Amino acid sequence: MAVKWYRTDSTENAVDSLEQSARFYKTCLRHKWKWFVIALHNSMYAFAICAVRGTNPARVLRGNNLISPREALIRCQDDAYMHQYVHSTTLTMTDDERRAVGKFLCWVRDSFTHFNTQHWSIEIAWLLMIVKPSAHVIRFLALESGNVRLTQTQRKRVIRALNVLDSP
Repeated sequence: MAVKWYRTDSTENAVDSLEQSARFYKTCLRHKWKWFVIALHNSMYAFAICAVRGTNPARVLRGNNLISPREALIRCQDDAYMHQYVHSTTLTMTDDERRAVGKFLCWVRDSFTHFNTQHWSIEIAWLLMIVKPSAHVIRFLALESGNVRLTQTQRKRVIRALNVLDSP
């Protein structure tokens, strides 16, 4: 029997997570909200890592560890990390986007992925409020920052997934 391997990289991981978040968003019923949040968070984090890293993996490390999602987004807003090429730009967010994304990164993601032995409820309307700001950040990082290298196929997949997240 031939040995088979699953291979991926940081960029493909980000694209796949974005596609999965769009898929779960379209069909959010009952426990699919959990998977939507996890996939959307992973996509934003992975695109932030790709945008900051560029061609130098040390740019996304603190010691021997990968920087946190919060630190990655802070670096995405810093010219020193983002201006890697002539056409590179830095992430800017409105105060409302910063608050929504900050809550998303800290509270919601941790509550879903590190679920405690508890009963927990979150208003769906609140979850829906994080979609647009998160999609804005992902769109910028993936398509507009100038730091993430996508194949044409990956670019189309990103646009298609973002269109789902941008729909009402």
